[in-house]
Amino acid sequence: MNIKYSGDTRDLFKFDLVRQLMKSIPEFKSFTFVPMITEKKSRKKQKNSSKLDLGAAARKGLAGTNNLDLMTHLGRLQEINDDLEYFSGIHSYFRQENIMVDVLHKDRFSHENRVNYFQKLFEKFPAESLILLDPDTGLEVKNPTQRHLLFEEVNNIFDRMDSSSVLMIYQHIPRVIRKGYIKKRCEELSAVCGSLPETITDNEIVFFFLTKDQAMRSRLCKVLGEYTKHYNVLSACVCS
Repeated sequence: MNIKYSGDTRDLFKFDLVRQLMKSIPEFKSFTFVPMITEKKSRKKQKNSSKLDLGAAARKGLAGTNNLDLMTHLGRLQEINDDLEYFSGIHSYFRQENIMVDVLHKDRFSHENRVNYFQKLFEKFPAESLILLDPDTGLEVKNPTQRHLLFEEVNNIFDRMDSSSVLMIYQHIPRVIRKGYIKKRCEELSAVCGSLPETITDNEIVFFFLTKDQAMRSRLCKVLGEYTKHYNVLSACVCS
């Protein structure tokens, strides 16, 4: 992720969905956030970005806009320009919701240092957790950069997960046919991890969910389906 976009509509969808999953699946003991924050090309916030207009998002009925407390928190996050302030804001919101959150880890992410980044993650690896990997763009492409998450990294994390945990991956959708793109990415993840992911999308971003336990997968799919009923822009579980 990139801190200059903090508090935008993607954060709104992301953290409201995390809240819904944590409240709906009591097997999760914690929410583990792996932010993969990259260096900013500019220190300036993107004030003119339509993604930061939460009022417009509410009028359009975008995902997360029913959560007024989160909307207020994200409005504050739009004013910050510091990593630690961002993490503090995330902690504050989830503490208010009585959800245990752990940010792993807070160092900047770079393509050159990705091996050390994930090694540190494995030193404090969670159990019974919803684990969110949040790269700038999403899964690797032909020539991956620091904006991407490699399939090898997904596989290493998935291998270490216990059966009560779920891996959640952020993915920006490029300007292609959405359904075909999501299906292709699902097939790639399935080939890497041996498990077909569940998904939820607003047609701009998609979250992939991987778990080792079939009962957990069924439970997850049900919660995602229920969540889509609150927002017409969403669709879920297209990989099944």
